[in-house]
Amino acid sequence: MLLLLLFSLLGVSSAVCPPGYQQINGGDCFKLYTTQQTYDNAETQCVQDGGHLASVHSPNEQNGLTAIMGATTPLIGMRCTDGTASHCTWSDGSAVDYSNFPGTGPIIAYGSCVHLASNDNSWYSWNCAAPISGFLCRVSLNAPVTTCTGGYVAYNGGCAALKTTVRTQSDAEAACSLDGGHLASIHSDTDNTFYSQLASNAGLTSTIYIGLAWNTAGNSYKWTDDTQYDYKKFANQFPNTVFGECVQMMLSTEFGSLGQWTNIPCSTPMAYVCWKASGETPAKAPAQCPGIQFFYDQGTVYSPNFPLSIPTGQTCEYVLATAVGTKVSVTFPIFSTDAGSVLSLYDGLDDVIPKTKLSGNAINPQQTYESATNVMKMIFTPSATPTGQGWQADFVSTGGIVTDEPTFDPSMCPEQQYTADTYVMSPNWPESYPPLSDCLYYIHSKDNRKMSIEFGYMDTEQCCDYVIVYDGPNNKSPVLATVSGQSDVDVKQYFSTGTTLTLEFFSDSNNEGHGWIATIRNI
Repeated sequence: MLLLLLFSLLGVSSAVCPPGYQQINGGDCFKLYTTQQTYDNAETQCVQDGGHLASVHSPNEQNGLTAIMGATTPLIGMRCTDGTASHCTWSDGSAVDYSNFPGTGPIIAYGSCVHLASNDNSWYSWNCAAPISGFLCRVSLNAPVTTCTGGYVAYNGGCAALKTTVRTQSDAEAACSLDGGHLASIHSDTDNTFYSQLASNAGLTSTIYIGLAWNTAGNSYKWTDDTQYDYKKFANQFPNTVFGECVQMMLSTEFGSLGQWTNIPCSTPMAYVCWKASGETPAKAPAQCPGIQFFYDQGTVYSPNFPLSIPTGQTCEYVLATAVGTKVSVTFPIFSTDAGSVLSLYDGLDDVIPKTKLSGNAINPQQTYESATNVMKMIFTPSATPTGQGWQADFVSTGGIVTDEPTFDPSMCPEQQYTADTYVMSPNWPESYPPLSDCLYYIHSKDNRKMSIEFGYMDTEQCCDYVIVYDGPNNKSPVLATVSGQSDVDVKQYFSTGTTLTLEFFSDSNNEGHGWIATIRNI
């Protein structure tokens, strides 16, 4: 009978509880921690789990907790200001509708916090600043499980991270925003204790930035995430903007207690803490570059694996094209790399000397970079040990007069000679190729080497517009491949057996696409 009672009290649906938690009395999920902690540190752990120190609302819940606490005397989430139980509060904000103090209520002389006793199921007052061996956390049933990656840990329904790379306050906020969040805002003693512990656990003993700064326009302090300024932990004689308009958290007891705040100039580099609501920021670009990437008209281009990190061991090439007669205009609203990782911008496909090289994290997001033609080539080369989230490029067309009339005369498709390494493209690219084309391209290698041909982009009518690749000096040579259709991801690559290649491009009288572009390399 006792086993049946315990079974009913503990519940059977562990799948709806976070790992290590169990359902009590068919209600919420609870977990017993047996480590020694003060009230604030225990509450911080429970909040990190997505809950709070346990509140207790009925004799049945009390009995269920007694069944799992064994011989410990764990803290629960109650704090009291006087000897009347109904004046106490729960850390999770729930109503005080049940208590089990012996006698008339809490004894504030012993402390304003509360723990359970294993011998008589009663509640006893405890000094909140004194460690006690054990505490109980409560998490709502079916509470969403927060998954955090990239150095972030779950906290308060989101993810928090300590960043040890020192930055100014504005740069620290920008770095947090790249991860999808902000510098941490603090709204309770629990928050403050959590972030000070996060930094102390990482071995920091000086100061860290939080997201608070003096806002001159509003004549008040303001959090960078625009949450309410409803809590403060300034040391004596602070705040004082004479010492700076930003706010740091002290990781020593220099001003009295760990975690107090003082002012600091916003230009001072230091470590910082971030918080973001979402558990994980998905990458906006694949971690591996899918060959040469082509973009048309206007759009957004990202570095590989942006904004999570910069992968090593690959060089990525991008081609941005706008209409004939216009120019490509690019801005970089986000640019975060180490000094050794370089993004080179070229005027056109054939340029070998970059017009501009960008690196580091001090790129002006308002700066515009413009090509001399309607094609810009970008090559990104990470360092051996890259840092940062990467970059975002927004491009549009500027200048020129764009018409719907083709600039290529379909009766003219002259034979063209190329020497690898080079690009070969359909006539009138990147605008639609003309109808009734029959174009020949002759490619010779350098130094009597064999060649590879790679079609990184193909947009032609599948049935009727195609490129024939001949393995030799003319279109009487053996056919190496016939390429057609649509593809901007799956690279089509072929290899010559000698030192020459010939391409022949045919198109019929209708349904013209953007065309194709091929990269020829010596191997």
